[in-house]
Amino acid sequence: MIEDDLIFSLGLLLLVGGALGWLAARLRLPRITGYICAGVLLSPSVLPLLDRNQVNELTTLGLVLLGVIGFAIGCSIRLKDLTGLGRAIAGITVIQGFLAWGLTIVILVPFGAALYVGMDSAATAGHVLPLAFLLGAIAWPTAPAVTIALIRELRCKGPLTTSTLSIVALSDVAAVVAFGLSLEIVRAMLDGQAFSWEIGVLAPLIKLVGSLALGGVLGLGLVLMGRLMPNKGPLALASALGGILLCLWLSDQWGLSLILSTMTMGMVAANLRPETGVAMEPVEGIVFLLFFVISSLFFEFDAVQDVWLLAILIIVGRCTGKFVGARVGAELTQAPAALKANVGLLLLPKAGLTMGLAFIARDTLGEPYGGYLFNALLLSTLINMLFAPPLAKWALLRSGEAQAIDKKASR
Repeated sequence: MIEDDLIFSLGLLLLVGGALGWLAARLRLPRITGYICAGVLLSPSVLPLLDRNQVNELTTLGLVLLGVIGFAIGCSIRLKDLTGLGRAIAGITVIQGFLAWGLTIVILVPFGAALYVGMDSAATAGHVLPLAFLLGAIAWPTAPAVTIALIRELRCKGPLTTSTLSIVALSDVAAVVAFGLSLEIVRAMLDGQAFSWEIGVLAPLIKLVGSLALGGVLGLGLVLMGRLMPNKGPLALASALGGILLCLWLSDQWGLSLILSTMTMGMVAANLRPETGVAMEPVEGIVFLLFFVISSLFFEFDAVQDVWLLAILIIVGRCTGKFVGARVGAELTQAPAALKANVGLLLLPKAGLTMGLAFIARDTLGEPYGGYLFNALLLSTLINMLFAPPLAKWALLRSGEAQAIDKKASR
């Protein structure tokens, strides 16, 4: 009656992830870096400890963990702390997002079909621009999981922390719309069909509004339950986790965005009843560990030789656009000095939402482009996650908003 494979997989992930997370902390790196290395190491293409079926069985768990992380992000956004920062947040969000999108296109297009190794060069040549357009849209989001994990690790609090969380949330909202539009344009061009406004524009907007509405309603539900039940201990944790699972199920049933709906639920609940924001804190450490290890299990070592150049160019375009765009946006909106100096580094990490969009692109486009783009995005994400979290951690420490000194945070 016990799923032996699942028990073995979870035990292995926890042990190896915990060990490498501890080692990363001892080396004064973010624990996330250790978790990612553990996932890559346990990938079926590196070590034969898990097979691909065992990894695929963990997909649902990964989505649940992403929902918990989205809820934690929402709970960390307190509207009262955003007073006077709205203009800076909006400016940075828009400029860094569009610049990352545009620079990705500009960098990829000149390489043409040479980026797509093993494919028909003549056929691919006509698809270079739409593929770059899609990859540019996927460059927009920042990893909410990395952001909240680092903030929790260092116990950060202040204008930079609050503004960054808001920018990350807004970037993910914009990414859903931009990706939906881009994917429909690319699909129509690859299939030789006419562009559909219903699929490319109306559907993403409906998905956006629906996700926000669902999260808002369930957030209000949590607030009402909190007034009837104790706000501390196992009951509060059970209520929050139950709400997250219900939100995930409804998002899946209705085709909505699980990350946007759970973020909205957390933000509504925490702003109306601040006690809700601490309900999930006892389990967040294990959630971060499992999420990053599971996300990295999908690494395909054999695909590296074909997609490495495309992956590196994606990193260059996205990171340059986000860093420069954040700085320009902060300067134009006269943001506080700490925000100008550090927000660009905090927006570099990418993980969960990027891979979620990559999964959708793979299933929608099919072979050969869908699988190829997925492998390139996965490799770029893994590389990004090795250098971006340490830079983001350094920026948080430099800002002075870390409540835990580096030595203590590394224990």
